Amino acid sequence: MATASAKGARNHQRFCAPPPSPIATGKGLRSAAADDRVLSDFLDVSLRVPDLSLPLSHFPSKSPVKVPAEVDLDALVSGDECAVRGVLDAAAEIGAVCVVGGEALGENVRAAIEVGKGVFETRDGETSRPDLHKKWFGRRDGIVDEFIWYRMRSLEMERLLQRTWPESYWALRDKMESVATRLETIAECIACILSEHATSQAPSKRIREAQSALYLRKQKLPYGRNNTRESAHTSSHHRHALNLNICGDNHEFCIRHPEGSAIIMLPAGGILVTISKRLQEFYNGEFKSASAEALFQPADDLFASFSLEYMCSPLALSHAPDDGTRTISLSDQLLMALVLIILCHLWTSVFS
Repeated sequence: MATASAKGARNHQRFCAPPPSPIATGKGLRSAAADDRVLSDFLDVSLRVPDLSLPLSHFPSKSPVKVPAEVDLDALVSGDECAVRGVLDAAAEIGAVCVVGGEALGENVRAAIEVGKGVFETRDGETSRPDLHKKWFGRRDGIVDEFIWYRMRSLEMERLLQRTWPESYWALRDKMESVATRLETIAECIACILSEHATSQAPSKRIREAQSALYLRKQKLPYGRNNTRESAHTSSHHRHALNLNICGDNHEFCIRHPEGSAIIMLPAGGILVTISKRLQEFYNGEFKSASAEALFQPADDLFASFSLEYMCSPLALSHAPDDGTRTISLSDQLLMALVLIILCHLWTSVFS
């Protein structure tokens, strides 16, 4: 009885409504059905689970990120104030910006892909040219082949490339360099904006110079909209300061961010610029970092499976902070020494 009394006291403290009377036994004074109905109504009122909703910030991996702002290419190159503000806002909020209005550049991209697609057909010769294929070719996740066009090439490497593709090398060089040069100009514009308007900079960190390279990628299998997992080779995105993605057609890209991901449609000739973790650390987190990857869907268009990505560390980001001191070069020191020697000789000849 003591146990029953204690249990009843706890129920009375927990529920607002009093519990139903126990079922009478032995004499049939009350109907069991009536008591069941009373108990059922009591449970419906008392055992109601409240609806809980947590904010999206509790699920950062599933939170959608903002779509990068679009900046006109001509306005960016001319230093338009609105374009500058758009780059700064996008870099601070997302770590990525879309540069649109490059229809002519899109034609150059299509021409580079048209010539460059043939390099993937020569991979059967890896045994005969292991050095070339080890450095200039790669593979991502088993579904993306990539050809890496380095901007800096030795004379020996030039000759090797020419021997590998004797009929198409000069056309390949012309088209790849044309695209790389245009993308380098855009990267320098964005780098200058970040460098001039950044308010925080780690004095002990420097953006080390890394060899610029243009990656031509061919996707053999579709990613699909739902398969947006982090690539196993995204470490290559962090060796450089900026990564510029471009396609020759209207193409979907997945932007990955520590707070989530987003899928955008980039028009032909449009450029998706992302900031690396190295640059984020260089500016003490003032600008965020992100990575991007093209999403391939099977289509009749030849260019649907190809994309280009330019990785670079512009010179505007590699200068040392101005601490008010000036370094005199070795050549200037030698010139000053020579002037002093001449003056000494003149002095001695005059007074001798």
